Amino acid sequence: MESSKITKACIVLLCLVQSLFFSTAALATLINNGDFSSGLNDWSDASFTGSVTENGGQAILSSGDNTDPFAAVLIQGDDGSFLFDSPIMVDPNVSMLSVDAALLSMLFDPTEQGGSAFSDTLFLAIYDAVDYTFDAVFEIPALENVAETFLFDMSDWLGRGIAISFELADEDDGFNLSYSVDNVLFTYNNTPVPVPEPESFIMLLVGLTLLARCRKSA
Repeated sequence: MESSKITKACIVLLCLVQSLFFSTAALATLINNGDFSSGLNDWSDASFTGSVTENGGQAILSSGDNTDPFAAVLIQGDDGSFLFDSPIMVDPNVSMLSVDAALLSMLFDPTEQGGSAFSDTLFLAIYDAVDYTFDAVFEIPALENVAETFLFDMSDWLGRGIAISFELADEDDGFNLSYSVDNVLFTYNNTPVPVPEPESFIMLLVGLTLLARCRKSA
């Protein structure tokens, strides 16, 4: 009878040790709600004269009246204040940032003169949480109303905290453009393996020691 109780206690302890191992594993950081299935949750709208909305599981960035280099801004990892309270930590196994984007519409804007040689353009900005010299801006050359996948090399930000920002510049081209952004995610060089943090290793060793004693007692 006593042996049965010890066996049951050992089983419970084993379950607790396994639970501890997996719950404290340091997993690769993911971009939250990158498919916009939860609307614009986890994203900050830092737009000026333009707007950001969600439609059909996509973020829609639209330029507004007049001109503005930051007409529509959608950002994660910061709220636009550059305080970086919740930066995205880039896992060392990250390879690329993948983004699906498309040009949805081009509407006449009577508030613009149409004198610019540039048209409204969508950019991806990566802001480093610690060192602004790591900041970078990339054009997303989406020209069709069918989404294309664009890949951006993340090798400069491995192990760093960042914010990713989609920014629509409204030029004096006489038009207002709208772009869709979807499926914002990291791609990996290989599958990250969960690794317990140092404190977790200590607790795990304690649990394994107790388990060994239980087995010996049984």
